[in-house]
Amino acid sequence: MKNRTALTILAGAVVVTSSVGALAGCLSPNDEGSAPGGTGGLGAAPTASAPATPASTSPAPAQTTPAGRPTTTRPATTPPVATGPKIVYFRIAQKPRCPQGTSEFPVEGVPVILEWKVTGAKQVTLSVDGPGVYDTYEATGTATLAFPCGGEPGESVTHTYLLKTIGGQPVRSKKLTASAEVYEVASV
Repeated sequence: MKNRTALTILAGAVVVTSSVGALAGCLSPNDEGSAPGGTGGLGAAPTASAPATPASTSPAPAQTTPAGRPTTTRPATTPPVATGPKIVYFRIAQKPRCPQGTSEFPVEGVPVILEWKVTGAKQVTLSVDGPGVYDTYEATGTATLAFPCGGEPGESVTHTYLLKTIGGQPVRSKKLTASAEVYEVASV
């Protein structure tokens, strides 16, 4: 049998094997025609008659976008730090409830309680259902407000509350809404 040399490219490396070595490299040690001494099988070392060629040391190819344009690496940037007033929270501390029961055994409604915390401002204003200012408060505090429940039984009544900062720029604001179901209060 003639000894031929073949080139095989495996995972970027060039491996040179002889035709006998290539055949032996495809057989397991138990197969017919394996190399003497059980050195056949996948991953067998090349024979002495065919020296191995070292792996390529070329750099990895540049990455591209799906459109085929090269990608660019941008340095990480830190977002700007917000300055001025900040509304840490503005939330409903107690949900409102409309009056219910009967005229003989009435159950009073429950007012809404709002709470807030603001930093970087001296005070806040609170508006109820519109742009007009209801009252002015400290930067951290609570407000207990009556919750009007006009409407037909079974309907839901909603009121909107707007908190705005005073002092410091820019002015910050946050809006909340609270809802409650209107009940029928039967006359007895």
